[in-house]
Amino acid sequence: MSGLTVMDTYNSRSFSARRTAPSTVLQAFSELAREHNPCDWERHLRKVMRQLGFAHYLISLSPMRPWTGNPLAGVITTFPRTWLDCYCCDGLLDIDPILKHCRQELVPMFWAQQGRRARGRTRHFWQRREEHGLCHGLSIPLRYERLRGTLSVAFDGTGVHEDDGFAHPAAALLFMLVPYLVSGLGRRRWQTDNPCNDDLTPRELECLYWASAGKTSWEISHILTRSERTVDFHLLNARRKLGSVSRQQAVGSAAARGLLAAQACHFDHPLENNSVDSGARHQTGRI
Repeated sequence: MSGLTVMDTYNSRSFSARRTAPSTVLQAFSELAREHNPCDWERHLRKVMRQLGFAHYLISLSPMRPWTGNPLAGVITTFPRTWLDCYCCDGLLDIDPILKHCRQELVPMFWAQQGRRARGRTRHFWQRREEHGLCHGLSIPLRYERLRGTLSVAFDGTGVHEDDGFAHPAAALLFMLVPYLVSGLGRRRWQTDNPCNDDLTPRELECLYWASAGKTSWEISHILTRSERTVDFHLLNARRKLGSVSRQQAVGSAAARGLLAAQACHFDHPLENNSVDSGARHQTGRI
């Protein structure tokens, strides 16, 4: 994917519109609207957000229906793990003012402004976020056909201030990003909903099995004689099918369903006997 190397001038700490052509930004953004496998798409998204200067973000797009099960299913986020655990365990979904706002409104929401006005349980929500370092930021409602979602970006530690509003170039570029982001999310949603994704494939189960043994993607790639990129692809698909936001959570979910125990029967050697020689890292042409 092209168009990223010069986007560093668009980060929120040091922005210079004179040094980067608008066409370069459009090229980088437009990659998100094109067809890519999920791993490449999320990798490109991380690069774009990082080049804009935003390390912590959350993106969601889902139907207008009550949640049953994991409230973070289908969410793409780099928010702190401690906050995500708190959100799920403390039942904050039911009082989430960002979720409510982005499902009902089209205008953006600045976090600190809303937090100062909040009362009761809603105030508790904002206080819990602040405890996990999410004090200042912006949430932009997303729309795609009948789907509703949000692009939420933390300003903490970025040099962007809510008082700047949209005057800061990095914040303004988020709105330029939205149509490309929504187009890409819509494609991903279609690809997820249309294939028969109810069951994990044998390759996805294999990768989860070795991940449960603490193997890295690189190690799994050598054990299964597949590329590391292919392993990442299978693990990401498994994560989505299991409604998990991380590899560890996907492994736990698969184990709880007894999928990993069944998978172990397909291997001749126990987990502890399967190791990869670290020296193999220096061999070429063996991915």
